[in-house]
Parts: sequence; C-alpha cells; structure tokens
Amino acid sequence: MSTWSGLYPPQAIFSRRRFRGVALNPPNFEPGSWCGAGKLWIDEDSEEYWLTSRPRMKPGVRGYAVEIYRSSTYENFTLVTCITKEELSEMINTEVLSIENQQLLRDPLTDRYHLYLSVDIVLERKGKQVVSRWDTLLLTSDDPAGPWEPYGFVIRGDKDYDSGEARDCTIDIADGRYFCLYKARPRGSRTVHTALAVSSDGKNWTKLGVPKVDGKPQPDFFLLSGSIYSGSLGPIFIGTETLVSINGVALTKHFSAFVIDYRNMNLERLFRAEWKPFSIFEHPEYPIHTYCDVVYDKLNDVWLIFVEAVDPIHTKELGWATEVDRLLLYVSK
Repeated sequence: MSTWSGLYPPQAIFSRRRFRGVALNPPNFEPGSWCGAGKLWIDEDSEEYWLTSRPRMKPGVRGYAVEIYRSSTYENFTLVTCITKEELSEMINTEVLSIENQQLLRDPLTDRYHLYLSVDIVLERKGKQVVSRWDTLLLTSDDPAGPWEPYGFVIRGDKDYDSGEARDCTIDIADGRYFCLYKARPRGSRTVHTALAVSSDGKNWTKLGVPKVDGKPQPDFFLLSGSIYSGSLGPIFIGTETLVSINGVALTKHFSAFVIDYRNMNLERLFRAEWKPFSIFEHPEYPIHTYCDVVYDKLNDVWLIFVEAVDPIHTKELGWATEVDRLLLYVSK
C-alpha cells in the first residue's frame, strides 16, 4: 500500500511514463509545419475525449486554425470542428494573423465550455508595416463541437511585463478558482517570463504579476506549459519548463513541477528532470517545443501526457521556419 498522500506525485507521473504513439500529425511535413499547442478535455459523463490543436504551416501561413477532435478513447481522434483564422477574424471583427496555444475547459457555474485562444492580432497598419500583439481570446459554447461564440479578449498585453505577448496560457480550475500561468513578454524585449492571473469565472481576470522562483527573480527566459491541479500544498503546476529560445522557437528538455504560492507570488519547485525521448519522433537534443498537457484519466486510471515534439526526421534545423512538430502521447500508469 502506498504511503503517498495529497496529489499523486508528479515525480511518479514522470518516471512511469511510456510512449504510446503519435496523437496528431502536422498538416504536411514541410519545414515550418506544426500541430499541437492544445489541451485535452475528458467528458466523464459521455466518456468522450476532446482534444484541441493548432495546425500551422510555413511562414506566411503560420497558425491558420483551431481544430477540435473527438475520440471514445484517448487515441484515434477524429476532427469535429475547425475554425480558421479568417473565420475567427470575422467573428471578433479584428484581423487575426496567427493562432497558437488553446485551452479547453468547462465552467463549473454555467456548464458552458471555455475555449481560450492565443491570437496575434493587428493593432495598426501603416502601409506595409503591421503593428500586432499576442493576446488571449475567449470563445464559449454549450457543446465542445460548437457552435462557438466570441466572448472577447480576457488576458491582454496591458502591463509593462506583457505589453508584447500575453498568451500561451496554462489554465485550470483548482478548488473552484481559475488559475492561469501565461507567457509574458515586454514589447521590444526578448525577455520572456511566466506571469500569473486568477479568476472566479474565467472571464474577468486579475493579474497578479510575475512570481519569483524559489524566492528569486525568474531567469531572462522562463516559460511553463502544462496543467494545474489542486494539492495539499496548494495549486500544483505539472509540465514543461522552457529556458531557451533557438531561432525564434522556445524549446525544452525539462519536465517540472511547482507549488503555486499565489499569495506570496512564488513558484516553489517540487522537482525538475530531463525529458529523455522514448520514441523516434523526438529530437535528441531538444525533444519538445514548449507545449504540454498532463491529464488524469479517471476512466482508465492513467495519466496522459501530450507533448508537441520536434520531429528529427523532417526538421531541417531547429527554428520556427525550419522545424516540423508532431503531437505525441505518453501514458503513465
């Protein structure tokens, strides 16, 4: 009998992981083609699995849609809904240049689904010059298959620390409170931090700022992507920790866990370990392109880990215009 208590140890989730297979392939295998950056939602009543993804192609096309897939298991997903960036632009009356990270949740008060999208929107056009910014948009629906309705922008780059980017969120609900860790970059700077925001309804957010890490300022590049769970120590983040950007892409080889001490604005490290590839679909040096989702599947009593992995076969070199990404599934029993 295990003596562990509280949340199932993130260390055990990591150490017991096994490669299961390719969850999704990119639109094609040309340089700059990706898929992933999404989130899995499990409907325990209908026993359905809903998975979001961002398909992307070479520069000029970029992240061109948000896709929603469905499965009766945690494998073999079928495309159900696709919203292109042109359709999204028309929905919100704002030009969307690209779509990235997505988060899919169900609000506990209304039972409506929340779909958060990282979108690069045009702020101003001056001839051929385009001024844009990454913000986080919310769509809502009574059904994950849609139709989806725009609620509006909920996390915007309106602070000094996120004036260039306020996106790539990790959003989950712990003890009835929405917690959000997101990518925050000042305009004109290469400094990337993880900022923290909270909400009672997933619509109206309070930004708490940039937390410290073990009582010290974050490194110049520090980006978290994963999931947040309620633990006996407080909200617990589990996922990837990214510390470098190579040719415009945030790449990682670390899997980490932190206690989110939101009252004292501190991320208390639980552990960090190197992610060693267990498949032929992962780059040997930097296997993961930031995005990760860690989900406990009560229906099968397993942990599911989805990672956007850098494919070593089709990738010419690491970089936003030259690599190819697949979405991979790991299972931890």
